[in-house]
Amino acid sequence: GATVNSCTKGLWMWNKPLKCVQPDGTVVNLLIVDTEGIGSLDADADHDAKIFALALLLSSYFIYNSVGSIDESALNSLSLVVELTKHIRTQSGSEAETGETFAQFFPAFLWVVRDFALRLEDGDGGSISSKQYLESALTPTQGFSEGAEVKNRIRRMLLAFFPDRDCVTLKRPVEDESMLQKLDTCDWSELRPEFVEQVRGLRKKIYGSSPPKSLNGKNLDGHMIGWLAEAYSKSINEGASLNIGDAWTQVANSRNTKAVEEAVALYSQLASECKHSEMPLASKELDERHNDYTTRARKLLRQNSVGDDLDEFTAELNDKILGEYASLRTENERLAREGALQVAKDTYAPILAGVESHAYETFKSYEAARAKARQELAASIPDTPVKAEVLSSFMEGCVSDAAGRIEAKRTLDAEAEAAGLRDKLGEAQHEASQTKIQLEKETGELKLREQHVKEDLEKAREKEKETREEAEREKQRL
Repeated sequence: GATVNSCTKGLWMWNKPLKCVQPDGTVVNLLIVDTEGIGSLDADADHDAKIFALALLLSSYFIYNSVGSIDESALNSLSLVVELTKHIRTQSGSEAETGETFAQFFPAFLWVVRDFALRLEDGDGGSISSKQYLESALTPTQGFSEGAEVKNRIRRMLLAFFPDRDCVTLKRPVEDESMLQKLDTCDWSELRPEFVEQVRGLRKKIYGSSPPKSLNGKNLDGHMIGWLAEAYSKSINEGASLNIGDAWTQVANSRNTKAVEEAVALYSQLASECKHSEMPLASKELDERHNDYTTRARKLLRQNSVGDDLDEFTAELNDKILGEYASLRTENERLAREGALQVAKDTYAPILAGVESHAYETFKSYEAARAKARQELAASIPDTPVKAEVLSSFMEGCVSDAAGRIEAKRTLDAEAEAAGLRDKLGEAQHEASQTKIQLEKETGELKLREQHVKEDLEKAREKEKETREEAEREKQRL
């Protein structure tokens, strides 16, 4: 800021990452973090060391800026590097931290010297680069005095802790000192051209040289950096050292737990796509899909996880996949049962229509049609675990109803036939009765006719007798 008061407290992060392209073409999301300055009036050396240590362990490209030149005073302002072994530990345990392996975990170091007014020349007056200027400033001084040892200790630590280091010098941005308090409102055209050119070069260097944040050879994503910041902040708040080993273990566990979730999500996504586009499947086909999805999920777990000991997380993934697979099998069986049942209904529909229309006179003819339909179903229904169940339950369930209908029809036909026979018998009996009556009537008439004939004969005889007698009398008279 433009005053002696510290404007930044702790660490502040820019609200969105910047897309940067590395020289090899790799795209890196650059997060810009601003830290509280060293030597604030309301902070002590211990506070500065904690901020410094936290910033070092979270960053991949550490930019330290100072004003004027890299002289003994500037180097002394970095004396807190001596305190880093008190605040940072690389491993768990009670042994004193030596800092020998700090370089493995520390970021690239860029020293930006602002308001630089010197000429970059070596002792012979030859031109040197800003990086050479830094290396010259870090060269240990001669002598064995206590003061020389203190200064050289800072230099040795900077050299050892930051093997990847560089320096950039910037001229004073404006000539008018009054404008220094309002640089944030100045237009670029109001600044010195050489300063603008240097700033653009600095920005290009930062954007092109900032590597991805890594730890133990693993590039960290946003989640992992967040977990790392949380672990380190917790240690600071609890008054403990920033233990890289413990923090890495926490980050690894969190990353691997998330990797398991991502792998399970991949399996679930593939299973969902299978449900909507491929099911129902035969048992063998479903097992093949499951094996393929499991292989892909395990591959994703290995890609997204960190560390070598993944047995626990692999076992967790396998357990969750088995649960997903059980759900997948259940859904496959449900869809297979519905599909098979519909096919069975469609195939049986003509037979049912025949049963309802009494097309089958005997159960034997119905059973022949049903057996043929069963063969067609066995060939058309997918080979799922419910195939035999659907065939048995549906086809056998139809038998009793069809048998009852066929038997009822036969009973009705028999009853109708019996009724017809009874009607015919009644008609025959009625006809016989009428015939008998007619015969009796005709017999009576014959008898009456016979009686009349007899009477006529008798009368004829009597008349004949009378005639003979009359003739005899006439004969006698004569």
